[in-house]
Amino acid sequence: MWAVPGGTQQNQEDDDPMEYGKIYCVDDDPDILLLYHAILTEAGHDVVKITNGAKALETIELRLPDLIILDEKMNDISGMEMCARIRANKALPYIPIIMVTGVDSKEGKIKSLEGGTDDYMLKPFDHEELLAKVQVMLRIKRLYSELLQTRQDLVKAEKLAAVGQLAAAMAHEIRNPLSIIGASVQFLQSKLESNDERRGIMDTILRKILEIDSTIRELLMVARPLNLKIEPLDLNDCIRDVDGFIKEKCLAQRVTHVQDLFSPMPKVSGDREHLQRVLLNLYINAINSMPRGGELTTRTYWDPEIGRVSVRIQDTGEGIRVEDLSHIFEPFFSKRAGGSGLGLFVVKMIIDELRGTIEVKSEQERGTVFTIYFPYTKNEKPLKASNAVSDTDKTGERSIH
Repeated sequence: MWAVPGGTQQNQEDDDPMEYGKIYCVDDDPDILLLYHAILTEAGHDVVKITNGAKALETIELRLPDLIILDEKMNDISGMEMCARIRANKALPYIPIIMVTGVDSKEGKIKSLEGGTDDYMLKPFDHEELLAKVQVMLRIKRLYSELLQTRQDLVKAEKLAAVGQLAAAMAHEIRNPLSIIGASVQFLQSKLESNDERRGIMDTILRKILEIDSTIRELLMVARPLNLKIEPLDLNDCIRDVDGFIKEKCLAQRVTHVQDLFSPMPKVSGDREHLQRVLLNLYINAINSMPRGGELTTRTYWDPEIGRVSVRIQDTGEGIRVEDLSHIFEPFFSKRAGGSGLGLFVVKMIIDELRGTIEVKSEQERGTVFTIYFPYTKNEKPLKASNAVSDTDKTGERSIH
């Protein structure tokens, strides 16, 4: 049977390892909550005691649990009503619920299960029964999450397969006539006087051709394996190089680009062309989010304690809606008119290949922050590493345009 101390044993009849999780225990009886806490924490679970239904619903929305143990009868909201509200909230993922009651009733059990609970337990309960039911529910939760992830991976794989077929066709069927159109426009433009207003129209055509070609390149990048040329790179140098590509766009949209580059910096292992594409995509997104002007800030930093360097790209733009944050790195997800929905997907794909990580924080009408972390090349530590403190005003370089 179950061995409680330390939470390291497992059921002798079951070879599956113990499952551990965050469990919300909801009951208006403090003595019951203390008992839950004693049994479950001793078994290795993270337990949150909640004394009323309203507080429980609020807490669930703020931080999701792995399991809810819920009393059927409470003073403010009944367990059945709470369960109904949780199941009706489409923003919440699947959370197992064990309903606990003091009334042994067949009708009550059926009603509880039909109302959305996953298991049913009578008071007074046996602590071994409690632990066994918790294990089953946590295992179901894990298997459900794995199944959901597998489904998402399959959908993503199907999308990428379709992209591959589309990209191959587009590269041949669109790029050839596109190059002819571009060359023809450039030829006609060369015949015009420098002050001819038609030159501006032709410049617009050429820019749009470049945008189409860029989208095709992104499609091809998604469809084909990345061919990375790994070499030690100076992250600050890559930022300076890409800065030259966005100066005109910043000027046109009244965006000030502030660079706060930490120095000295160790080298990172990367591919210069692909790393520059990552930076350029993030910069273009940031500038597009500030149609009325604003400030774009790039900061680099080296943290020798955890062995990684970081680049932080922050804007003062429109921000990203909370409900969209979890989808921005998915292929074809875009809220911008005319956007391909591939830019950030390509960014994530390249960073993953370079063994880096990317984080995003955003607040509507206040801006967005993307932070990228890269492991640095251990044999390429900066010469003055001992001077590299957290005060970038002392050790960094700052430029504004």
